[in-house]
Amino acid sequence: MSSTLRVGIAGAGGIAEIAHIPAFRRLPQVEIRAICDINHERAARVAAQANIPHVYETFAAMLREESLDLVSICTPNVFHAPMAIAAMEAGCHVLCEKPMASTVADAQAMIATSELTGRKLTIGLHNRYRSEIQILKRVAQAGELGQIYYAKSALWRRSGIPGYGSWFTQKKLACAGASFDIGVHLLDLALYIMGHPEPVRVCGTTYAEFGPRRQGLGGWGRDIYREGPATFDVDDLSSGYIHFANGATLVLEVSWAAHLRDEEHLMFLGREGGAEVYSTLFGKETPLRLYRNVHGEAVEMTPVLPRRTISPYEQEIEEFVSQLDKPTPPMVTPREGLMATRILAALHESASIGREVVL
Repeated sequence: MSSTLRVGIAGAGGIAEIAHIPAFRRLPQVEIRAICDINHERAARVAAQANIPHVYETFAAMLREESLDLVSICTPNVFHAPMAIAAMEAGCHVLCEKPMASTVADAQAMIATSELTGRKLTIGLHNRYRSEIQILKRVAQAGELGQIYYAKSALWRRSGIPGYGSWFTQKKLACAGASFDIGVHLLDLALYIMGHPEPVRVCGTTYAEFGPRRQGLGGWGRDIYREGPATFDVDDLSSGYIHFANGATLVLEVSWAAHLRDEEHLMFLGREGGAEVYSTLFGKETPLRLYRNVHGEAVEMTPVLPRRTISPYEQEIEEFVSQLDKPTPPMVTPREGLMATRILAALHESASIGREVVL
């Protein structure tokens, strides 16, 4: 790999434009060489704004024409696996946006390709880098909560459907709705704090109560790339009850739209202590609470968050870039991405067949 890291961006809209491209551009050792998108006009506009020299309509052409070291994949979910595999086979490291893949088989194929080619692969679960999550992770790793036996991870949006007819709401492109879009973040945060215990059974339910009635539109992903009817054939609310081999359980709840206030709530109950991340109740400046008994007395602690100088997206990309030439694994390993994919796939299977799924 040359002294300059040559990066290609797959996908010109959404997260690529507002997060990945600015995060890569701030790193002096990185040069964004190319961008590709089937919407060539949009790709050209983004390239002009970000001073990206080459624009392609297809991913294959970008890989063929450019000598790249790393590819950032910010496309609809169904393209994650084929693009990541092609990029690694072409000698590129890969930062793939969440979810890792649309199916468990695709995620497994991505891991196999990474191991075969020796190219690093990580999944864009940037919420792990939030200050309160990093503090809570250190607390959990130090054993201060004891074994976590019960957890809840929930994110409710009052109106947050990302466009009617955008790729987010089409099963053929997204595979699933709220569960794959925001649910994967909440699931990952819970698994991360719990230490990724092995899941053994999943019971899931899914609903589509707002999208089919063209209600609950949010501000993210409003632009519609394709002409035609505004398809909505995915979930706008999903819930799951996950059992783990160590006896722990996790409740997962996520919605794009509901008659409820916007809210994120993480809760962990351990044998030695408990914890909550709950900015709605505790405030954005002090969202974390820790609970323990000290000398027989119930104690509630409020950690002071360090002042952030860069965003979680920027930290995610900076850390991944810094580790490419090192044996250190990325913050989000491919096998952790696979576990989240297995659980979400089981949640949807359970919802479809109406009974618990054994993994």
